[in-house]
Amino acid sequence: MERRRLSFDHYDTRQAKRHRAIPHRHEALSYDRYTIAWICALHIEMAAARAMLDEEHADILGSINDPNSYVLGSMHKHKIVIACLPTDQCGNNNASSVLSNMKRTFPSIRIGLMVGIGGGVPTKTDIRLGDIVVGTRVMQFDYGKKLSDTFQRTAVPKIPDGSIRTVISNLRSAHELSSSQVPLILKDKMSKHTAYCYPDEPDRLFQSTYPHESSNSTCDKCDQSKLEARKVRGSTDPVIHYGAIASANQVMKDSASRDEIARELDVICFEMEAAGLMDIMPCLPIRGICDYSDSHKAKEWQRYAAATAAAYAYEFLGVWGGDVQSIEADHRLPQNEFVAPLERREKLLESLDFEDIDSRKITIKAAHSKTCQWFLKHPDYLAWTDTEEILRHHGFLWIKGKPGAGKSTIMKFLYLKSKRKDRDAQTLTGSFFFNARGTELEKTVSGMYRSLLLQLFKGFPDLQFVLEDPEVVPSSATGCPSLNVLKDLFRNAVLRLNQRSFTCYVDALDECDEQQVMDMVGYFEDLAEQCTEDAVHLQICFSSRHYPFVDIRLGLCLILEEQAGHTGDLETYIKTHLRVRDPSLVRELQEKMLEKAAGVFLWVVLVVEVLNAENRRGRLFLKTRLEEVPSGLSELFKDLLRRDKVNMEELLLSVLWILLSKRPLEPQEYYHALWSGLSLEGLADLDMPAITTTDANDCFGRCVISSSKGLAEITKAKHPTVQFIHESVRDFLIKDKGLHELWPELGADWESLGHDRLKLCCLSYVKLVGTQGPPPPLEFENAYPFVQYASQFVLHHADHASTGVGQDAFLDDFPTSMWITITNIFEKFKIRRYTENATLIYILADRNHSDLIRTLLKADPDLDIDRPADKERYQYPLMAAIARGHKNSVVALLRLSSDIYDGVNITETLAQAFYPYSIF
Repeated sequence: MERRRLSFDHYDTRQAKRHRAIPHRHEALSYDRYTIAWICALHIEMAAARAMLDEEHADILGSINDPNSYVLGSMHKHKIVIACLPTDQCGNNNASSVLSNMKRTFPSIRIGLMVGIGGGVPTKTDIRLGDIVVGTRVMQFDYGKKLSDTFQRTAVPKIPDGSIRTVISNLRSAHELSSSQVPLILKDKMSKHTAYCYPDEPDRLFQSTYPHESSNSTCDKCDQSKLEARKVRGSTDPVIHYGAIASANQVMKDSASRDEIARELDVICFEMEAAGLMDIMPCLPIRGICDYSDSHKAKEWQRYAAATAAAYAYEFLGVWGGDVQSIEADHRLPQNEFVAPLERREKLLESLDFEDIDSRKITIKAAHSKTCQWFLKHPDYLAWTDTEEILRHHGFLWIKGKPGAGKSTIMKFLYLKSKRKDRDAQTLTGSFFFNARGTELEKTVSGMYRSLLLQLFKGFPDLQFVLEDPEVVPSSATGCPSLNVLKDLFRNAVLRLNQRSFTCYVDALDECDEQQVMDMVGYFEDLAEQCTEDAVHLQICFSSRHYPFVDIRLGLCLILEEQAGHTGDLETYIKTHLRVRDPSLVRELQEKMLEKAAGVFLWVVLVVEVLNAENRRGRLFLKTRLEEVPSGLSELFKDLLRRDKVNMEELLLSVLWILLSKRPLEPQEYYHALWSGLSLEGLADLDMPAITTTDANDCFGRCVISSSKGLAEITKAKHPTVQFIHESVRDFLIKDKGLHELWPELGADWESLGHDRLKLCCLSYVKLVGTQGPPPPLEFENAYPFVQYASQFVLHHADHASTGVGQDAFLDDFPTSMWITITNIFEKFKIRRYTENATLIYILADRNHSDLIRTLLKADPDLDIDRPADKERYQYPLMAAIARGHKNSVVALLRLSSDIYDGVNITETLAQAFYPYSIF
């Protein structure tokens, strides 16, 4: 019987367009013209898709943050973007990642088509190889909860968008009256591609109880008597089936499992990608049947099956109206109308990043050779990584230990081991290492959430869609979200991991504010409980000192210094680093060191250095020296510093700079800061030291070690700074009163005296630079490496010193004009620079030095703060303080003791009065 052609004009072989590559310079279209996403999992599926194109367009330069590779073209009136999953990386998670990247690059995409091959379920319907399954419902069958004796599936049905289902209804009604256009489309598009035509290989369906002979790649040697008897079809044209599709991150190869899941979920096809797309945007899965979801795979049918699915997609797009006219109209609008959502997401991602986000992790030295390996075999670690034991620990492992025990080294070791496994799209490892010696974000939970979110979004780009939830992030927001929003974003992203896993290592909780840590631990407990219930794989490893008040309800806890493996690491370190040739002496010293170290790795490292330095003095001396070395880090620090009384003034200056500097000093800044302070005491040459010599870096390193007596180091971060070798050094100096014992003359208010010393260092340096005259701008920082810090923070140190040390003389003698000249050199925004006539009171208000303001006003009660400075940014000191949100300075300028006056909050009232100039 002759086929009757459909009367509607969505396909006509006589007018079919052949492939025409559009010249790049003339007709390469912009991102926003493309409205249909066509996703393929295999290269043969992409080839079938390309064959369907009426036109293939020239490439567009890809987005810098998009790893996808695209084929662009037209079908009917639609502009199509075709993308294929990376080779050998199929599955829902990879598919969602590809579509998410595509959506960011092509903002006008309306729907997605997942077109390719799949496995049929012959027990549900008479389905044959080459037939087409259109997914009217998708079920992710590997999503659920692992119970004691079974697996409970919890996935909810995912149904194509209503606009897609109406087109399906339209097509089905047309096919009731006339045959599908798929055979004609195949003939027209694929006749020259014989590999994609109907194959000669027979269509075999074996009984579900008969598995494939594993030694054979084909079914030629399988028992043909085990074939199911089926009616012969009158035509080889593919039949179109509509029904539910089962999706998972694994190939279905077992007929018994196929039949069980098909009965339970009422599905007619198995595949691996559709579930990963349905949550991202309206999608329709279209599958050509290439096997029967059993062990008898029929690879000879794959190309034809890919072609039949592509042909149905072509017919579908002939009926799909979409919103082409509005897209074409939109294209006439400015380009930024389209890129705004993409730009907003990119800005939000950029706002999460900060300069020192990985600084502490980079600084931590790698584990010594042959150490830390024991941890990978520890029962608690193995239990933590065993998903079968998740109900026991909820994914928590907490490593606790004494200061200096080696927790951070262990954490970096575990992180790197785990990170090496992140080679597929299923696993991701993240980390955050708190750093009490770093910037504000390095030691707060805000920095932690920002870092973990950024790693999560970069590792699994499809999760970035949570940024577009207006209920969490307002649509107008582009700056860094608040702490509560960060927590909501992290929760939302983690709960959408599906079958993927995220492992995060959070080190040194004790280097963050304790109240913040308590809140953060509670947050993670709630999240872990929810992940356990939803079968989301989240693993969290904390490390900290022994917290008396912070703990978790469920989780594994490991005390580092109590582990035999850790003791073995100490032994290994001593054997490999102690430069003593006599084995019997090494054993004797080792036994004593292990006893006194009490599991503290840093203690062993320092004592090995001490003994190596004394090695030439003989066996008896080494034993005696080890007996004299005290147990405990604080006592050891005290011993090391007291034993050598030389250059104590230099040591004090070194300690003060590391403890009290506004930000960590870079090596060259530290070098000149020490010189400036020592020269004031007559303890250094009067000539400023040069830093442009070939051995400058070695010089800085020697300076740091000698001035701190080995308790400070230069970090190995991208921007190296000078810091203590361990946070326990700071604890010794402050908490354990080491400063008072070494320099009792500092008294109880050592911070005020310390800031005053640093103020004088800065002031001296500024005056020296000012009197010598600044060199050309390009040479300025090389000639005077400390001048930027000195000019920027001299007033900061004076302000902090003023609580205990009078600053009247300093303010009287302050070289305001010279300071303005130097400070303006480093201010890149012209509007923020001061004029040469700026008054000191205006500068103090603008920079929020409220204690210095009080000192200045007390010394000169008649000082006129109401006289306008017409050329300054805010004209009046009070306006500067209000505009910059400096409440303390506002109160000081008004000569009040607090911001509450006569029951009225003065700063809030002023903020309202001067809105929008105020940022209170």
